Amino acid sequence: MKTARYYYIDFLRVIAIIMMFIYHVFMVFVAEWGWHIKNKETSNVLLEINYWMASFRMPLLFFVSGYISYILMLRLNWKAFTIQRFIRLIIPTIIWTFILVAPQIYFERKLEGIDQSYFEFYQSFLEFKWWPNGNFHWLHLWFIPYLFCYNILSIPLFLLLKKNNRITKALSSFFKEPVSIFVFILIAILPCTFLSFYYKTTYDLINDWGRHSFFIFFIIAGLLLFRFQQIMTIIETKRHLFLSFAFLSILIINILRWNSWEPFDVWDNWIEKPQTYLFIGIINFNSWMWVFTFLGYGKKYLNKSSKLLNYMNTAVYPFYILHQTVIVIVGFYVVRTKDNISLKLLFLLIICFAITFLVYHLFIRPNNTIRFLFGMKRKNIK
Repeated sequence: MKTARYYYIDFLRVIAIIMMFIYHVFMVFVAEWGWHIKNKETSNVLLEINYWMASFRMPLLFFVSGYISYILMLRLNWKAFTIQRFIRLIIPTIIWTFILVAPQIYFERKLEGIDQSYFEFYQSFLEFKWWPNGNFHWLHLWFIPYLFCYNILSIPLFLLLKKNNRITKALSSFFKEPVSIFVFILIAILPCTFLSFYYKTTYDLINDWGRHSFFIFFIIAGLLLFRFQQIMTIIETKRHLFLSFAFLSILIINILRWNSWEPFDVWDNWIEKPQTYLFIGIINFNSWMWVFTFLGYGKKYLNKSSKLLNYMNTAVYPFYILHQTVIVIVGFYVVRTKDNISLKLLFLLIICFAITFLVYHLFIRPNNTIRFLFGMKRKNIK
């Protein structure tokens, strides 16, 4: 079954991956937050930029993935969809965890002062003791197995939405007014607002219920918005409204942060205070507003095809898999120099992007075997 090409969705995926690259380079220098490789001199300005990007870059990726998964399920039956998702998501996760993640943890440990060869370290990696207490993790690749699980869990919802029955007719009628979007958002943010206090973020898949309750609703939103295209029309038409709410909510959050008025700073028994749940609700609401802002403006201005978009759309997945390893390894050597922080930042942005891009373009893109290992489609080589 053929479906129309939604170029703005491809653009938004590319934008989200580029933002992720910038975010991870900035993490080397941001104040207050820890990361695998940290420069001694840090920046509060970069912290604020990353705080803003952190609120919606992963939700936007999950939304786009949910949207695209609906298109895939229109073309494939559920068994073929499951096999395709396993090949493109789980196989690369397994392979590149052992090849690309292990070096990141090794260089992190080296910066902490361990005196081991990589071979000696790798033996501890194979003990499978979870980082940071141990040396095993999938680090930035966590997104891929999470997406696989959400894709599989979304199959029953897709099968329901595909039908033209009472439920889909009722949903179609419900989603004709802008207020329905805010009702959905309210339903979406309630589970995470409460579960996030009782389940700390682990990115280990098994115990990460706080994050699951947040991310999975963006997958659901992607499915719903593809099925009921009138919602996308509303989001495009009301894009200024979503931007206004996004700006207002991040402004409120930052006023509270900058003045140490967050519930965690004001009360010792903050978990018992209703203001705490309201604050977390605003944070979650902010994420939704930025995602819908990008969707609205993207649909309005980015729904155009180009050769560059086609190239980037193919490149983003292997670029995502590669980029953090490059940043950590290059960053390990950069942070030990005495250069100015601005020069270090500029160097990392340019060099890490160039290395990641060239590895993709020269070694991954033209080779079908390596393409398969990175979850890419086979290329017809003439």
